[in-house]
Amino acid sequence: METFPNAQPQTGSPGDSAAAEHARRSLDEARASTKEIATRGSDAIRSGAARTRETLSHTTDQVAQYVQAQPLKSMTMAVAAGAAIALLAGVLGRHHR
Repeated sequence: METFPNAQPQTGSPGDSAAAEHARRSLDEARASTKEIATRGSDAIRSGAARTRETLSHTTDQVAQYVQAQPLKSMTMAVAAGAAIALLAGVLGRHHR
């Protein structure tokens, strides 16, 4: 006997049809819920990214103002940070060999 994917069963109890309809409704609800969750997640990511850009922009402006107001201190901190990073990289490099 050949079967077709969209064909309705010719025989069976009325409960079979009700169960199939219930399964269809449940699947539709699950799809709608999944779509809503995906939309909310996407919105949250967009919102978080916008806040991060704003914070980064504000911080960058503050750093630029500090460097203009305190150039010698800024240079000293940059040199110290660079030296610390170089020492750490050297220690880690020797540790891996």
